[in-house]
Amino acid sequence: MQLQLFRIDDRLIHGQVVIGWASHLNSHTIVLCDDSISENEWEKELYLSIVPGHLRAVVTDVEGFVAQLNDKANDWGKTIVVVGSPFVVEDVLKRGVTLKEINVGGIHFKEGRKELLPFLFLNEEERQSFKRLLEKGIKIYCQDVPTAKPIPLEKVLNK
Repeated sequence: MQLQLFRIDDRLIHGQVVIGWASHLNSHTIVLCDDSISENEWEKELYLSIVPGHLRAVVTDVEGFVAQLNDKANDWGKTIVVVGSPFVVEDVLKRGVTLKEINVGGIHFKEGRKELLPFLFLNEEERQSFKRLLEKGIKIYCQDVPTAKPIPLEKVLNK
């Protein structure tokens, strides 16, 4: 399984993903993997409505995403997967998926989070989650838009 981009972004599907990344990578599909959104028809339709017609868009829960990944009939070569937090990534990994690389595109300010980059704010639980992911040997880099220089997460994690 080789995805084009596996991205953590708490805004999920939005302009930077659709216009920035999907255009830059010439993607065919965007998958939003989120348990709560997949159960909420209104939210699901809202996210799907902002994806232009030339792109295929899917909203799924973690279990469904893993099942789709394991289906050899699916071609993931031109696919961007977006999740909202490192905790979702840990859930995906616990179900047997292997990821080599993760793009962190944005985790924004909330009470209790500390700024590491202008687009990356983490609380202690999120830091620990990212540390566990790094310990698995996954390359994690921070890059909000394709034209920005990627920054290795480990360089900013302990700020």
